[in-house]
Amino acid sequence: MSDDNLNNNDAAFISVQEQPHPAIKWGWLRATILLIVWFIVYAVLSGAGALLVIIVSGQDPTTLMSDAANLIETLGIGATIFISLTGFGGTMLCVWIFRRFIDRRSLLSLGFEIRNYGNDLLAGMGWGAGLIVIGFAVLYLSGMLEIQALEFQPGSFFLYFILFSLVSLNEEILIRGYVLTNLMDSMNKYLALLVSSVLFALLHLANANMSVPAFINLILAGLILGIYYIHKRNLWFPIGMHLTWNFFQGPVFGFEVSGNKTSSIIIQNVSGPDLLTGGEFGLEGSLLATVAIVLITLAIHWKHRPVSYRNGITR
Repeated sequence: MSDDNLNNNDAAFISVQEQPHPAIKWGWLRATILLIVWFIVYAVLSGAGALLVIIVSGQDPTTLMSDAANLIETLGIGATIFISLTGFGGTMLCVWIFRRFIDRRSLLSLGFEIRNYGNDLLAGMGWGAGLIVIGFAVLYLSGMLEIQALEFQPGSFFLYFILFSLVSLNEEILIRGYVLTNLMDSMNKYLALLVSSVLFALLHLANANMSVPAFINLILAGLILGIYYIHKRNLWFPIGMHLTWNFFQGPVFGFEVSGNKTSSIIIQNVSGPDLLTGGEFGLEGSLLATVAIVLITLAIHWKHRPVSYRNGITR
């Protein structure tokens, strides 16, 4: 072995040795405590934002709560962005504090490196949009979906893009970034992926029009969003995929987004069994989405799995 190789190995060893140990030893416990703290902070901040919106707009809170599926359109897209922004601020505050003082690592090390990952961001956006396009096409060609009108409002279109950007950043940084990273410190990465995916689905349990197929698909959605991350440890692919998945599903093609209605370019009407169409939860609550998610998850895993795994060497 050359002196250069020895020096490189020594430097790597010293670098590892210099990394401070987390303040809490077990990754699963760090993730659990973070979720508890986050839930409280997020509820307080987003609740305060919602209260401010209600006071300013003079809307009746009981009316809003009784029609959760239409909450975005009832409050208005600008007000919904404001509430989402306050919640996102709470998420970032919690994750930064825990990453800095509990994990004793940098926030950027969760997977925010953009250099050499720009194409992966675009790829994620392509996969997310493609999944919804396929589902829309299948329903349309089978006669279970009818296009009633087209309506494009540039301002609303842009604001919805901002809203779903906040949603994707919030959920990916929290679940795929912090929770999955710390779970992988305590268990096999595939088990960590499954646990984080169940937690991801549980966060949506109170969504309007939730059903058993929708809940199962949300678990599978956690798998498809996280399978890239456990191999590459970078957030831009799942952020991009999550963004276009929601954005194309609602504001473009007119489905509900996890039970929430939005205005859209395509005004459509879906008929047929809820198991195939997703019903009032949206396309992601359908059997079509189940099949597509499983196939795409396997494709992403095949593309990004470690070289040693490809060669039949498991570690």
